[in-house]
Amino acid sequence: MSDEIIDLEEMVQTWAWTSFEKTKSKSSSMKLQDAYLEILWDRVKFVPQKPKYTPTTRGEMPQSHVIFKSVFRNDSETPQTHSLKTERQTTATCTSSLTKGCTKGFNVGLTLSAPGEVAEASVGFEKGWSIENAKENSDNKTLTWATEGNLTVPPRSLLNAELQIKEKQCSYTFTSSVILQGKITVNIHNKKENNNLVMTVMGDIKEVLLGDKALKGIRKEGNCAVIDMAGKCDFKFGIEQQIRCYSG
Repeated sequence: MSDEIIDLEEMVQTWAWTSFEKTKSKSSSMKLQDAYLEILWDRVKFVPQKPKYTPTTRGEMPQSHVIFKSVFRNDSETPQTHSLKTERQTTATCTSSLTKGCTKGFNVGLTLSAPGEVAEASVGFEKGWSIENAKENSDNKTLTWATEGNLTVPPRSLLNAELQIKEKQCSYTFTSSVILQGKITVNIHNKKENNNLVMTVMGDIKEVLLGDKALKGIRKEGNCAVIDMAGKCDFKFGIEQQIRCYSG
């Protein structure tokens, strides 16, 4: 994992244990290794900002792929008409990784808006793409392609019909940020006493994160904490279907 990936869970655990140490009763002898720290994120809002994308590949020509083929054979002396109806599925993919940002343990769990040309292509990423962890991610969307019509086959001939899909690939680097606001809660349990609840600590996520003055990558904006993000992403998606008919 990149040195610029901030583990929020680790920071919150450190803050919670420090708070416990300051306020625990004199009779408490619980050590950190005996504690289970249950972090509750439900009152913290994570709001990703609109990314800025920089293309890293030149405009490449879309590639065509055959996803369905049928052969119609007419051995008679008269033309024949056949109906063609088919439905096939392809997968649009976004492969991404973070070089800068934050996680909650191993989880990122953010959705970013897609680049304009990807979103406008209506390929399944109109509502954005997801980052689940700081390593390589793969966000897949299923696309359905359908066609229906009639084909006339001349006498004593073969007619081939193919459903072709044009797919485009494009790569980007991106920068963005995520705004954090709200209250963090940590329940501290004693593992040696059947996970008995010992203390609950609460705090403003902004104060918790900005309390570590030595940590770079987190800044204050109003009542919020802001963490910068950066990474790369590669998209592959279908943009057009074609029906190709030829004799042979």
